[in-house]
Amino acid sequence: MKRIDWFMAILLVISGLTCLTISGTAKFGPDSIDSYLITLLHLCLWMGVPVLVAGIVYLIIIRKKRKETDK
Repeated sequence: MKRIDWFMAILLVISGLTCLTISGTAKFGPDSIDSYLITLLHLCLWMGVPVLVAGIVYLIIIRKKRKETDK
């Protein structure tokens, strides 16, 4: 992928997280910036954990395949 493709993908992810955070904050308590930051943290954790697990599984599979081809 080119740099502009990465930039656009990152921009879309950031805008999506912002929209999710704003709507969650508006629903559960728009009183302060604290509720916004807590909602953002929860969203990032809920999105980050599956990505991290998938990345670890992917790396394990790649390493097993490399070991099999080296034998």
